[in-house]
Amino acid sequence: MFSTWLNCLRIILLLIHLIHYTEAKRHLRWECFDCNIGPQFSDKMKCSVGGTRNSVLNVEINLQEELDAIKTYVKISTRFKSTSPYRKFFDITFDGCRVISDMVQGTMVSNMFNAVVRSSNQPRKCPIKKGLIYYHNISIEDALPMFVPSSHLFIQVDFFSKRQSYLNVTLRGEILDK
Repeated sequence: MFSTWLNCLRIILLLIHLIHYTEAKRHLRWECFDCNIGPQFSDKMKCSVGGTRNSVLNVEINLQEELDAIKTYVKISTRFKSTSPYRKFFDITFDGCRVISDMVQGTMVSNMFNAVVRSSNQPRKCPIKKGLIYYHNISIEDALPMFVPSSHLFIQVDFFSKRQSYLNVTLRGEILDK
């Protein structure tokens, strides 16, 4: 009888731990946000980190040229100690026009995408017309999956149009336990 009660207690404690773990949130803190765009594509671009914890990103681009095709390369690297080198977590190349027009809702990728474009005027299909495009207060904290551990992040994103690089974005920051 006592061992049955003890096993029930262990299961209850395990469930409490699992519930607490799944409800835990992560914070992002950005240290560096660098954007470079070719002068033939834009005459004005601003990239900045903001928010009370340096957790949101802001971008404004004045496109000088219409973009009819977008190829995107994303590489995310992590490290667990500031003295260790970054190691590639994953990298992917994809058709940006297809992603913005055919996004399947309810996936981790769509949650990240929606977090990025929530406060923007990004077109939902190609071609991307010339003019001002903005992304205000980008925060992906709520879209971060719980399996991503606390770590330092290094993110590189390169955008290509007609096999020519037009925009390079580099982010450095960290994921922190709340």
